[in-house]
Amino acid sequence: MPIRKRSSVLPLPLLSECYKASARNRVLRNPHGQKNAIQGGATGCSCRRAGDIGLQQRARTNNPGALNVSTWQRSRPGFVGQTSADAAGNITAIYQTPEQGIAAWYFLLSNRYGFGKTGQFDLASLARKYAGQDATPAAVKAYTDGWSKWSNGALQPDTIIHFALDEELLDFAKAEFAHEAGAVSPLHDDQILYGFALERQAA
Repeated sequence: MPIRKRSSVLPLPLLSECYKASARNRVLRNPHGQKNAIQGGATGCSCRRAGDIGLQQRARTNNPGALNVSTWQRSRPGFVGQTSADAAGNITAIYQTPEQGIAAWYFLLSNRYGFGKTGQFDLASLARKYAGQDATPAAVKAYTDGWSKWSNGALQPDTIIHFALDEELLDFAKAEFAHEAGAVSPLHDDQILYGFALERQAA
């Protein structure tokens, strides 16, 4: 998928090092995760507006999908803690590796949202789930507009993504991760694909 600007790529070891220093500090500051409000309601949706925490924190948390911490994530492989709440109240889950964060994002779509049962989803339906039950049409449109922007117009609200087709899911993941960060993700395609594979193997 063509994604514009900021093409510098960080290899996995550097991303992991970004996590180590900040995650240790953040976990110590948040020893009582149970007291934090669970974001996203019953489905456990953990997404927020693009750019809320930015590209650097995506790398530090190894959480390119911008998943807010939720009950189901605490038992995920690689989950190690959470950030402090930002100005909007978002508390971001921290994973040991970006691949494990990607696997959690895949689980959100396939299991929590139920798209794995149908084997596919259209972007308008996903945007409604991301935006939340009481979201305005403008909030839903912000997601579909963002995905279109970061795919150079290739992704539209009626675009259908098939879980079994890595090329489709990879293209969408790259647009989604860029939309959430407000910048091109530094992850390599093979890292994203490996994250998909981790969750598929665990299923």
